Amino acid sequence: MIQAVLEFTDRAATAARIRRLRVERRVSRLMHPTLPAASGFFDNYPLYYATSLTGAMPNRLNQRYRALIGANEAIIAGKTVLDIASHDGRWSFAALGIGAKRVVGIEAREHLVKSADATFHTYGVAEDRYQFVQGDVFDEIEKIEPGSIDTVFCFGFLYHTLHQLLLLSKIARLKPRHLIIDTQIELRHADAIFVRAEDTEGEGNVALAGAKHTVVGKPTRSALELMLASFGWTARHYDWRRAGIRQWDHLHDYHEGWRISLTVDCGP
Repeated sequence: MIQAVLEFTDRAATAARIRRLRVERRVSRLMHPTLPAASGFFDNYPLYYATSLTGAMPNRLNQRYRALIGANEAIIAGKTVLDIASHDGRWSFAALGIGAKRVVGIEAREHLVKSADATFHTYGVAEDRYQFVQGDVFDEIEKIEPGSIDTVFCFGFLYHTLHQLLLLSKIARLKPRHLIIDTQIELRHADAIFVRAEDTEGEGNVALAGAKHTVVGKPTRSALELMLASFGWTARHYDWRRAGIRQWDHLHDYHEGWRISLTVDCGP
């Protein structure tokens, strides 16, 4: 009974926080009703507004570029990057655009791999600077030589699996210097991963051959930090609320705190 009461109270507090943040966002829109969405990197490469319907809104892509790529230029430029669940190649392309030496993308869906290759070809990226591999992340990452990757991208994947710690252990085997994570989290106060069913047919969801549904887990912030610390890694969170964003269209998950971005130092 005590546990049930605590869980109910925790959910009520989380719901109240979300309501407050939504009110703040509505007030901001009323105060600045004509503010245009910020321009940015992807405006110069508009194919990425059409190669996938998942998160392809200009304001969202450009603000995520600032948070995930621009803010991490020092650990991307001149580095070899592994892009986990690389989707249509948008973040691999952005990494090369800011000076990455080479990118390797792993993506489960064949049509997205073909789309990534086609877009890179259209934009004239030299073929020796990238490779997209179609397959299961957990299988393909084992084929990568330890020490060959400097920086790992894990954008939008940690909440589409039930094996977060296993994935982090496979990343650790590669001995990268840095890991950049962008993920949804549960806002409840617990060191826990909350499981849920997920449709595998949605392009933005987990891909699983032979199954229409699977079970995935969404960690809390503290659970994610605990897992990272277990490898001796330290994390720095990107402060979305202080990033100078005036137009929050298509960024409500970041504004309300249930999606976060962090840069992880994996050591020497």
